[in-house]
Amino acid sequence: MSNPMLSPLTGSGLRIENRTELDEFLSRDDAARLIRTASFEEVFFTVKAVGLADSMDLLPIVTGRQICGFIDLDCWRKDQFVRKPFMEWIVAFIQSGPEDTAKALSGVDEYVIALFLKELIHVYEVDRDDPPDDNEMTMTPDSRFGVQPIEDGEPTTVGMLILDALFKFNPHLGTRILTLVRYTTRLELEETGYDNKNRRLEVHGFVDYYEAMSIYAGAASRGSSADRDPEIEAIAGEETTGNLPSVFVDSLSGASLLLKALESVSDPRESERVAHELTALGNRILSANLVNLGELEGVRPALEEMRDMLTIGLEHLTGGQTDRASEVLQKSYIQTIFRVGFDQIAKLRTDADALLGMPGFGPELLDATDQEFIEALRRFKPLLIEEGRYRSFRAMVDVDKARGRLQALTKMAKAFLPHLVPAGSTFARAFNTATVRAVLYGKFETLPLRSHELRDLETWLKEGFQPPEIEVPADLKPFAERWWAELEAELAPLAGKRIDPRFVQVILVEL
Repeated sequence: MSNPMLSPLTGSGLRIENRTELDEFLSRDDAARLIRTASFEEVFFTVKAVGLADSMDLLPIVTGRQICGFIDLDCWRKDQFVRKPFMEWIVAFIQSGPEDTAKALSGVDEYVIALFLKELIHVYEVDRDDPPDDNEMTMTPDSRFGVQPIEDGEPTTVGMLILDALFKFNPHLGTRILTLVRYTTRLELEETGYDNKNRRLEVHGFVDYYEAMSIYAGAASRGSSADRDPEIEAIAGEETTGNLPSVFVDSLSGASLLLKALESVSDPRESERVAHELTALGNRILSANLVNLGELEGVRPALEEMRDMLTIGLEHLTGGQTDRASEVLQKSYIQTIFRVGFDQIAKLRTDADALLGMPGFGPELLDATDQEFIEALRRFKPLLIEEGRYRSFRAMVDVDKARGRLQALTKMAKAFLPHLVPAGSTFARAFNTATVRAVLYGKFETLPLRSHELRDLETWLKEGFQPPEIEVPADLKPFAERWWAELEAELAPLAGKRIDPRFVQVILVEL
């Protein structure tokens, strides 16, 4: 549901999540106006939330521009046209009759319609070609073209209904499309349709995958975030992104600092600016994550990433002072705040890589939980790992905790690496081996215990396990206490017993 704190950014009020809410909305006197003035993203995500089958009463209201947007968003996977979702949209309009079908098709890129038809029909130009003399060929009203189905099945049926609607209510478009099918290769149709789609969507933030990925590169946390021009003159005729779609609004819930900053936006022009930038940023993130926009369950996690990075960016730029959040939001592009937020976790990845680059260091030296922690940070998009499960960074407190843990690991490694760590060992086992040697022989060495030296260990354990009194460097102390606890947990039950070296895990024993 929409958050009342975001009311300045909700714009059209198109916040519909199910069939009941849609029916209630459509009963309003201003429903048609609100639908037609909404961005195609707003209407698209509304239809996806409700379901196409339950949105039939909404479709006759939408504009050609919106229909074109639906096809652009739902019918491409990277640079490949996908026939199934295109059919689903067109079939939905076909159910309203041929006139509504023709109106809908008038908004769709004719190269895309031709691309859909290309593999379904043969098109003959009667005056130039030698069409087959059979009863299966359908002639256009002007007898210029003859159309023969290539295959049977639902796609072909849909294709013929498309042509029937066009030649009844928009014959000029029908003729242009058949001309494209007849004289343009499939590759040319797909390339042109893809290029046209990209141009239309770029202004909305839906950009090429590689360009979209630049959102994660080159971020710089500067002392000031005031990078926004006071006023940018609109380009005549240039379409801008619309109001914030409901799925975008919902994804921002739970981010208290971000919500308070957005709540402070009261000027209508500033609200419009923030809504447009949030929409464009969300669209860019969806492009970078190769999200199938027709599946909302894949859309939401990507938009939650936007929420989390904006939260971290705001917290960093404000120094945690919530009263400064509105000032930062006013002076900064939304994309800049996102970049600053991602920069905070990207630095953790850089520091984790630096740790692994230390001479003599390898991740296998760490305990299993620390190995997982480091590997999670080294992802392109660093993650946290808790109880064996990955999750995203949500706030600066997550970043600070991870940074503190990483710094502690780095200091520990620097303090321990001068000591010889036997091959196949870990810091923990080498340290506990050296501890046992210090207790038994007064010398802190990481050499594995020999079998006969286990007798000395058995003798020491006769009186029970005594915590070692060994001075360690400050950087090692937090780890030493944990490792000693593991040492005690394994050795204390062996007091007064014969030690089998095959089952000793916390120290190194030479078999």
